Amino acid sequence: MRPTTPPPASRWRRTLAVLAAGATALAGVLSAGAPAQAQDDGITVYLASDSTVQTYDPYWEPQAGWGQVIDRYFDETVTIKNHAIGGRSSRSFIEQGRLDAILNEIQPGDYLFVQFGHNDATASVPERYTSPDDYKRYLRDYYIAGAIEKGAIPVLVTPVSRRSFNAETGEFNVSFPEYVNKVYELHEETGVAMVDLSASSRAYLNEIGPEEAKSVFLHVPAGVYPNRPNGTADDTHFQEYGAIQMARLVAEETAQLDLPLAEHVVDVAPPANVPAAPTGLTAATVANASVTLNWDTAEDADIYRVFVREPGGEWRLGSTATVGVGRVSGLKEDTDYEFAVAGVNGKGEGEKSAHLSVTTATAGFKYDFGPASQTVAPGYTEVNRGTAYSAERGYGFTTDMTAAIDRDRGVTTDPLGSDFVAWFGGSYDFAVDVADGLYTARVITGDYVGSARTNVKFEGVDYGAANAASKAILTKDFEGITVEDGQLDVTVSGQTGHLNGLELTRIGDVPGSGSEGPDEPCTECAEQIESLDRAPVAVSTEGGNFLSWRSLTLDPEGLAFNVYRDGRLITPEPTQLTNLTDQGGTANATYWIATVSEGVETGYTKAFEVWDDQYIDIDMERPAGGTTPDGVAYEYRPNDATVADVNGDGVYEIIQKWDPSNSKDNSKSGYTGNVYIDAYTLSGERLWRIDLGRNIRAGAHYTQLVAYDLDSDGKAELALKTADGTVDGEGNVIGDADADYRGTDGRILTGPEFLTVFNGQTGAAMETVDWAPARGDVCSWGDCYGNRGDRLMLSVAYLDGVHPSLITNRGIYAKTEITAWNWDGDNLPQLWNFTSDRWGGKYQGQGNHQMSIADVDDDGRDEIVFGAMTINDDGTPLYSTGLGHGDALHVSDFDPSNEGLEIFSPFECMACSGNKAAAFRDADTAEVLWSIPGTRDTGRGACGDIDPNYAGAECWAVSATGAWNSREGELHAADGTLIGTTIPSANSMIWWDGDLGREIFDHEFNEPDYVPIYPYIADWDYETGAQEEIFTPEGVDTNNGTKGNAVLTGDLLGDWREEVILRKESNDGVRIFTTSIASDYAMPTLMNDPQYRLAVSWQNVSYNQPPWPSFFLGYDMEAPVWETVTAGPARDTAAAPYAAASCSVEYDVVADWGDGFVVQVKVTNTGDTAIGEFDLAWKSGGVTSVEHDWGGTIAIDGDAVHADPAFWNYPLKPGQTKQIGYQGTGDPHDPGMFLMNDQVCATA
Repeated sequence: MRPTTPPPASRWRRTLAVLAAGATALAGVLSAGAPAQAQDDGITVYLASDSTVQTYDPYWEPQAGWGQVIDRYFDETVTIKNHAIGGRSSRSFIEQGRLDAILNEIQPGDYLFVQFGHNDATASVPERYTSPDDYKRYLRDYYIAGAIEKGAIPVLVTPVSRRSFNAETGEFNVSFPEYVNKVYELHEETGVAMVDLSASSRAYLNEIGPEEAKSVFLHVPAGVYPNRPNGTADDTHFQEYGAIQMARLVAEETAQLDLPLAEHVVDVAPPANVPAAPTGLTAATVANASVTLNWDTAEDADIYRVFVREPGGEWRLGSTATVGVGRVSGLKEDTDYEFAVAGVNGKGEGEKSAHLSVTTATAGFKYDFGPASQTVAPGYTEVNRGTAYSAERGYGFTTDMTAAIDRDRGVTTDPLGSDFVAWFGGSYDFAVDVADGLYTARVITGDYVGSARTNVKFEGVDYGAANAASKAILTKDFEGITVEDGQLDVTVSGQTGHLNGLELTRIGDVPGSGSEGPDEPCTECAEQIESLDRAPVAVSTEGGNFLSWRSLTLDPEGLAFNVYRDGRLITPEPTQLTNLTDQGGTANATYWIATVSEGVETGYTKAFEVWDDQYIDIDMERPAGGTTPDGVAYEYRPNDATVADVNGDGVYEIIQKWDPSNSKDNSKSGYTGNVYIDAYTLSGERLWRIDLGRNIRAGAHYTQLVAYDLDSDGKAELALKTADGTVDGEGNVIGDADADYRGTDGRILTGPEFLTVFNGQTGAAMETVDWAPARGDVCSWGDCYGNRGDRLMLSVAYLDGVHPSLITNRGIYAKTEITAWNWDGDNLPQLWNFTSDRWGGKYQGQGNHQMSIADVDDDGRDEIVFGAMTINDDGTPLYSTGLGHGDALHVSDFDPSNEGLEIFSPFECMACSGNKAAAFRDADTAEVLWSIPGTRDTGRGACGDIDPNYAGAECWAVSATGAWNSREGELHAADGTLIGTTIPSANSMIWWDGDLGREIFDHEFNEPDYVPIYPYIADWDYETGAQEEIFTPEGVDTNNGTKGNAVLTGDLLGDWREEVILRKESNDGVRIFTTSIASDYAMPTLMNDPQYRLAVSWQNVSYNQPPWPSFFLGYDMEAPVWETVTAGPARDTAAAPYAAASCSVEYDVVADWGDGFVVQVKVTNTGDTAIGEFDLAWKSGGVTSVEHDWGGTIAIDGDAVHADPAFWNYPLKPGQTKQIGYQGTGDPHDPGMFLMNDQVCATA
C-alpha cells in the first residue's frame, strides 16, 4: 500500500515555517512573493489537477478537460502548461512526483492553479483517498507553500460540479461539499486567491437544466466515436463543449481576481447569428424505447437540442448532442412520435429542423424476473430462479441460481418492478437465443424496500451500472449490442445484482459483419517488391573458396550462371545452382557471376572479393552512455535490426537499434536512456542517426523498426513511433524539444504520441501524424500503470494485394486495436482501424507479441495474424479462436496435405485455451487440427522440417515444464502424430546447411549472472532424438536475455540459405555470418516471397520470431508456386566488371627465405597491336615491403602492388614478353588477378 503522506519537502521548510506561524505571516509572504508584473518572456500558468482538467489524446474524443481549452480565454502572452492527470488526488499527485515536476520549472511570476477533490473523496480507492483535513493540509503545505517558495502565485479552484441533481426539483447538488469548504477555509485563512468553480459551474448547470447538461458532460450515443462503440454516459467528465464552458467560468472568475493575470483574460465574442436549421434529419435506429437520429451539422452550432412530442402534443427536450447524432430514450413502445433538432450557440437557439415522424418498435423479447409465485407483467415472459437455459426453451439462466434470492414486494400497481431476482456480491448469466444482429436492451432494476446496485455485461462487454436509488425502480436503456453467435448473453453482477425486467429489441444487421464468406480473389494482384542485386559472397574454407549468390523470381525460366575467377571462366558449363566451391581459389581471388540465357551471357554482377572468415564485421559508432535522473549509469549495445534498400542500389542497408543497458520490460518501473536508430551500409558507412528522445522509453515493446519501400519508389522508408523531442537524421526536432513526460517511475503515460515516416537515405522526417491506436485512458488496456497499454507493434502488409500498407497496433492482453495506413510519398492517411471494443469480447486478449502477415484465405491480399485471431485485409475480423495470448507464432504451409497455410503457436493462459499448451490450426478456417495438452504457461514453441521420415514440418513446445530452455515437451508431425517427448530447442530456426531441412538457432545462457555464453546453430538427429551443434560462432553475443535473439536472421546475402547477424562482444558493431556449406538445391532468394520478406521486416517486433515463406520448404518438397510480384529493373550490369586485356602474366616466386623473397613477373602481349605505357597491378596479399625492383618501378599502394615498367620496355609488341621483378618482405604468394590498365590479363 502507498504511504498515507508524501515524502517531506525539505526544500520548502522556510515557507512551511512561515505558514505554521499563521495567516498573518502568510499574507506577508504572499505579498512579498507575488511580483507585480510577469516575466519579460510572458506568463506561464501551471495546472495541477485531475481528469476534469487534463488534456486528452485525440483518440479519446469528444472527452476534454477544461485545462485543455482554457488558453482561448487568455492573450498570447500567457502559456498554459497542463500537468493535470486523471485518477489523481491532492496526495497521489504529490507522491508520484508530479508536483515536483511543476516546481522544478515554475518561475517567479508564474501561476499555479490547483483543483482537486473528486479523487480525494473516493474512500473505496485507498491510494487516492485523502480526508478533507489532509486535503487542506496538502494544499497548504505543499501546493501553496511550494509555489510561494518559487516566487509563483498559487490560485485555489474549488471542485467542479458533477451532473448530480435533485430528481424532483432539477436543482444541482453541491459536489464534494466537505472539500469545497476546505478550500473556502484556506482562502479565508491565507488570503490565497480562489476561483469558486463549484459555485459557478453549479449556477450554470441550474440555468441549462439536467437534460441539456448531458451535452456538457460525457453523454454520447453508441456508434458515433470509434473508441466508444457502445456509447458513454458519464456524469463527471466533459465533452469538449462542456470543457469550454467550464474554462469560460474559470476565466471569468480569474478576470475578477486582484492579480496581474486578470489583465490577460480576453473575451471570446459570440457568433453573429444563431445556427441555421439542421437538415437531413433521419432515424438511424428505432428500438422499442429509444430512437437514434442522424442529421447534417449546422454551421456555427455548438450543441444541438433534440425535441420530441407525441402527435399534437407539446415539444419537450428529449436529449442534446454535440455532433449530428442524438438518441432519445425513455419512449413507449409501438408509439408514434415526432422529432426535430435545433442548433444552439452563444447567440441563442436557432430554428428547428423539419419534423420527422417515427413509430417505435416492439421489443422482441420481454422477461419479468421474480419468484415462481410472482404476478407476471402483461406481455412479459416469466423467469424465476428455476428457469434454466435449454435449447428447447431458447432462454434461461446458464448459472446455477441456487445461491441467488428472489422477492416480491407486493406492489400490485407495478408487477414488473415489484419483484426481482438478486445475488448479493455474486454474478450470474442469462442467455437468449436470437438471430445475429444489432440489439438494444432495456434493463429494469430496483427494490421498493431498499436500493439496487447492479452492473450488466452484454456479450462479454461491460456496459456499466444500472443502479436504483432506495425504494425506487430504474429503467435504463443500452445500445450497440452485437450478436454474432445466435445467442445474446447477459451477465449481472454488483453489490446486490438485482434484475427485475429485461427487454431486447433487434434493430438491424451486424454492421460490417466481418468475413461472412470467401473474399473475391484478386486475380490480377502482384505485390510490388524491391529490386535486388545478386548479393554474391565468397568465403575462404579449407577446401577452397565457397561462393553463393541469388537467383530471383523474375529471372527468365532456365536462367543459368557462369562463374569467373580472376577473369577466367571456372564453370565448364553454365550452372543452375547458386553455390559452388572453387577448389583452386585463393584468398586473393576476385570473382564475378554472369547470367546465361539460351547460351548467351546477359548480365553480370559486380566483382567481389573473398571474406577472410565466415563473417564480415560492420563496425559502428557506439553512442556514449549516460546517467538517468535517478543517478543510474547506462551504456549502449546493438539490439534488434532490420534491413532495407534505402538508396535504391539493390543492396541492403542495416537499420540498427541501439538499446541502453537499462532498457525495461513494460512491467518494470525505472528510467531508461534514449533509444538511437542508425543506418549503415554493408561497408560500414553510417548514413544517419535518429535520437528518439527522452519521451520514448527503451524496451522490447516500445520501439519497433519498420523499414520498407512503402511508396514503391525504389527506396525504402523507415516508420517509427516518435514523440516530442525526437531528433531526425538531419538534426531536426519533432514537436517540443523541451518536453519531458517521464513520471518518477520512468514510465511515459502522458504527452502526445506520433507516428513518423523518415526518408531512408537521409533519416529526415517526412511526415508526422498522431499515433494510432492512441493511448487514451491507460486503464482501458488492462491495467493502470502502462504495462499493457504500451504494448505496441508495427508491421507491413499488402492489404490490396499490390501496395504495401503500414500496420500499427496497441494492446494484446485485453483491449486490442490495429490501424492501417498508406504512405503515398507525401501523406500518411489512415486506411482503417480495428478495435475489439467494436467487435466484442472475443477479440480481446487474443493478441501475441508478434503480428504475422500472410494471405491466409488465398484471395491475393494479406491478412494480419495476431496470435489467436486474424484480421481481414479490410480491417474486419476474419475470426477469433478464443485460445488467448501467446509468446510465439509460426505461419507457413507446414502441412502440404492440408490446403493453404497453417498456424502453430503456444499459449499462456490454460483457462483461456482449454488446457492447450499449443495448437496447430488451419490459417483460413481457424480449425484446430491438433494440439498439445498443457497445464501451465507455455512460452516457447517452434516448427521446422527436422525429420525426413514424416511429411511436412514438425512442431514442438516446452509443454512439460514451461522453462524457456526445456528439452521436454511434445514433438509432433504435421499430421499430429506424436513423435516423442524429447524436443529440440524451441527458440528460433534457420536454413543453414545444404539440405532442405531447417536447423535450430539458440544460445547457452548464464542465468545466475543473467549474461549470454554463446550462440549456436544445431541439427536435430532424428534417429537418436538429440540435438547436435554444427556451428558455434565466437566473439559475439545474443540479445534480450534468455530470449537469445540474434540481431537479425534471414536470407540477406548469397543463395536461398539464411544469414545470422549477431552483436560483437565489444558492443561496437555487428557481425554477419553466412553458411559455407555446399548445397545441391537451388531456388530464388526467399526475400522474393512477399510473406517471407514481410516476416524479416517485422522479425524485430517485440518477441522475435524466425521468418517463414508462403510455401512449404523442407524435405521432399515440391517445386513451390511463387507469388506473382513486380519489381524495378534488374541490377545486373550489361558488361562484365573487367574486360579482358590482350596480355598474359607469368608470376614466379623464385626465392623465399622467410625473411624475404624474390619475384619475377613476365608480361606477354597476346594481341595483334603493340601495347604502349601500362600499369600492371595485383593483390599485395601478405607483401609488407618492396626492397629492390628491376625492369620498372614497383610499389605497394593500399592493398595492391603496382608495377610501372621502365620506359625502355615500351612498346610491348605483339608476341613480345618483358620481365620485371622485385625483392621484398612478407608473403608474396597468391597474387590474385592481374590488371593491365584496369583490364584483366590471363595467367600462364
